[in-house]
Amino acid sequence: MKSRMTDCYDYKLLDVPEEMGRWHIPDSEIEAELEALARDHSGEEETEGEVQKGDCVRCICVKASKENWEGRAVLLYPGRKLPGAEGAEEAVLGKKRGEEFDCSIKDISLTLRIEKSVRIHVMRIGDGLAEKLDIPGVRTVEDYYRFYHEQHDKERKEKACMGIARYWLEEMSKRSKFDINEAEKKEWCDIRARIMYDSMLAAGYDMKRTQEGETISEEEALRRASEGQEMYFIPYLMYSYFSEKDGFVLTEEMYLKELEKMADERGEKVENLMKQTDISMFRQVKYQEHTYHLLMADAEKYLEV
Repeated sequence: MKSRMTDCYDYKLLDVPEEMGRWHIPDSEIEAELEALARDHSGEEETEGEVQKGDCVRCICVKASKENWEGRAVLLYPGRKLPGAEGAEEAVLGKKRGEEFDCSIKDISLTLRIEKSVRIHVMRIGDGLAEKLDIPGVRTVEDYYRFYHEQHDKERKEKACMGIARYWLEEMSKRSKFDINEAEKKEWCDIRARIMYDSMLAAGYDMKRTQEGETISEEEALRRASEGQEMYFIPYLMYSYFSEKDGFVLTEEMYLKELEKMADERGEKVENLMKQTDISMFRQVKYQEHTYHLLMADAEKYLEV
């Protein structure tokens, strides 16, 4: 390419904010996860035994001192001491399904028959919960903490490293010097715009219809799409700079081999895939991956121990 990064700002001169290096998972996060799991493993079941505090009891009104109450369903929650229902909550304790009992709710005297009693089982955080999770090697809460760290620590470190690498790249894009060939840049953006336009159209989305509801020409849609690609040109030059400096150069031959592999996996023709991409898009993806790999290796030095 004629366009290139001519003077790369030394990102190692930048002060990395301390918070960007934090990656350790706090105990509070794991505790919140355990609380959510405990809720998921809590449940309820209909019981035939005597009503206890904490149950939810559905009753049918058999007789009442007030009109229009007979036949109505009444829910009682013994132990909650809901205003006006305290006496009924006490009266239902020890009763079983099908039994009738007298009580009052506020100023209404009632005879209720128990239709159903549901007992709620609340799972508490403890080793019993850990066993119920059925995770290999996890039998205690301590085991779960270890398991959680094994599952997430690496990802969190990588995420922190990626954040630092992204910060360096953003700062380098502002502080480095570039030699931009405007004609080349326009062609680069136009190619991507055309590929995007055709791909979206094939997927059933017409870029000539804007989000505001207006209809524009294909030429205008392509122009707007091309302008939208300009923001990716400088990053592309940076990815190319770091990759090629490291000896990582992707050739036309490598590009074609990758297309052949993709075509074989998808059961498509190479010619069809070539309409959906070009070598610069292939390089952008691979060079970006390689650049982040390089910078993230340096970023590890800034992570909290």
